[in-house]
Amino acid sequence: MITKAQIQFIRSLEQKKVRDESGCFIAEGDKLVREAIELPPDGSFQVRTICGVESWLDSNLSGIRNPEAEVIPVSDRELERISLQKAPNQVLAVISRYETTAPVFDFNSDLLIGLNQVQDPGNVGTIVRLADWFGLDGIIASVDSADFFSPKVVQSSMGSIFRLKLLTTDLYKFIKSLPLDCPVYGTHLDGQNLYTAKLTSNGLILLGNESRGLSTDLTELTTENLLIPDFSEGKFRPESLNVSIAAAIVCSEFRRRGNGEQNLRRTLHP
Repeated sequence: MITKAQIQFIRSLEQKKVRDESGCFIAEGDKLVREAIELPPDGSFQVRTICGVESWLDSNLSGIRNPEAEVIPVSDRELERISLQKAPNQVLAVISRYETTAPVFDFNSDLLIGLNQVQDPGNVGTIVRLADWFGLDGIIASVDSADFFSPKVVQSSMGSIFRLKLLTTDLYKFIKSLPLDCPVYGTHLDGQNLYTAKLTSNGLILLGNESRGLSTDLTELTTENLLIPDFSEGKFRPESLNVSIAAAIVCSEFRRRGNGEQNLRRTLHP
């Protein structure tokens, strides 16, 4: 039976301060928790507590790789009390983070995303998911971007949160510390056409705030600024793309090109 103290703790993980102090976050729903329970017990993430309805626990308990995880059967009503979702889905897990050092990147080969004040959790979670899809190596977020481990970001990532190197830091200082030969690409309305610009297989792709775009101080640090061209016609056109959509288009083009010089000559023709 779940206790009042456990309910209070789980609900409190909606707050970033509590997540930071406890080193824990929440994953909800069948898919996310099934991925979480299969994580290696010596990895950066470990399942601490599982709260699930009996039918889910009966079907999935054999997959738990951390023998120290606490398993708490709950009723549908109890799950509703602890869930942060409008429609709880069978199970919720409290997961501990054990990162003791910042992730290590290989700037000679890694392709990374940098998030500059991307504040919508749904956008950040979607970008985590698409970075995983396109095989990127990690994401570096400014301190004023949405927290990687907020419930909405975790939910939107659909499990990709467990597979990427994630770092929240002073993005300006991070870029300044990069090797001189590491390309830094900005997304900007005054940039070069994405489909004709020369792209490399490694580097940092910067994405800006949903309404203001990339900040001026970071634009000044870029090696190249890129523009996703507008193909619409007529007087009324959209002002911009959603940042997660823009991220998908840019990452797709980087991966489409590959990393050979012969591919750098290829362009898309309207």
